[in-house]
Amino acid sequence: MTHPLLNRDRAAAVMDGHDLVALIAATFQNVYYASGFWSFGQSLSRATQVYAVLPRGALDRPAVVHGIGEADMAAQFPTVGTLHAFGTFFIEPGALGGADGDPADERLRRYVVESTPLPRAEEALTAALQAVGVGRGRVGIDDGVPPEVLSHLQRQCPDLVFVPAGRAWRTIRAVKTAEEVRRLERAARIVEDAVTAALAAVRDGMTEREMAQVFDAAVVEGGGYPLFTVIAFGAHSAYPNAAPGDRRLRRGDLIRFDVGCRYEGYCSDIARTAVFGEPSPAQAKAYRAILAGEDAALAAVRPGASAADVFAAAVERTRASGLPHYRRHHVGHGVGLEIYDDPLLAADASARLEAGMVLEVETPYYELGFGGVQVEDTALVTESGVRLLTRGDRGLRRV
Repeated sequence: MTHPLLNRDRAAAVMDGHDLVALIAATFQNVYYASGFWSFGQSLSRATQVYAVLPRGALDRPAVVHGIGEADMAAQFPTVGTLHAFGTFFIEPGALGGADGDPADERLRRYVVESTPLPRAEEALTAALQAVGVGRGRVGIDDGVPPEVLSHLQRQCPDLVFVPAGRAWRTIRAVKTAEEVRRLERAARIVEDAVTAALAAVRDGMTEREMAQVFDAAVVEGGGYPLFTVIAFGAHSAYPNAAPGDRRLRRGDLIRFDVGCRYEGYCSDIARTAVFGEPSPAQAKAYRAILAGEDAALAAVRPGASAADVFAAAVERTRASGLPHYRRHHVGHGVGLEIYDDPLLAADASARLEAGMVLEVETPYYELGFGGVQVEDTALVTESGVRLLTRGDRGLRRV
């Protein structure tokens, strides 16, 4: 059975287009995407070596290469395909058939007993290529493979030609499967609910840090993991990457949220703006302009549209709606296992939108001394246009 995250048809098309007999994943995101193997070590450090070999002729049977110290991850997160361990680590197997009958315990005991790890990652990776029948042809190799590992593969597999394929992985992941869309929608909803919870806790004199604590707690309660929390008041909201601090909320302050979480591996990136009290004419005008710009961008999203055209629509409408000096380097990006998936919605972007892409569409405006206003929503490109995965109030909120 193919891992539900892998867009199998797209993977096959990309591999055929590059004449590849296999792809090797080397990043945390690509290994998980291809196989379902969640590497604890690799999620913490890029230096951790974990690989997934995806053969063109058997996309439902990848081979995963991992350190034996992560055997428990294979037990907790059942992986499609075969496992090839390397290195040294000790987990005492105990007796098969534990008292509580936990299936993960059974898998881990069996794996500890039956596996024979090879000494080094490059040896296990060579064995994995052989195990899936990849012996001749072009193999796409992911970003981040150490030079010594590549040299070993070239020596041990003389009939294989290894070519860079980091971009191929991003191209495949740009169009989401139904399961990916489900996770992305849930990630967006968790963050939206957390924004609502944070605004419900508003009180005169509360600090940015206190509101961020309410927000983060709501994300966890909703089943997500806080990924980034930009919550800023007043003039501080003009800082694009504002770190919540001890600034206290006062009447008339803007409250800008640029926030995200991770849910089952998938990211959200949402922005909302509120005012503590009644907005000033300048605040209302600026927000009307950026919301009009986002509306124009969303209206331009459809299969076949260029990313550059979406950018132009957003900027032109924002300028025409009250911010004639508005400038941006992009008005959104793909989202998935990473905050920034392909494509980027920028002036010089050549990408064409495709049904199944999920985008974060945004039109932020930052002005020192005034503050920042921002709206950002998660949008699924459909055959007929666009469907918002976010559902909350996109207007300038009054609290």
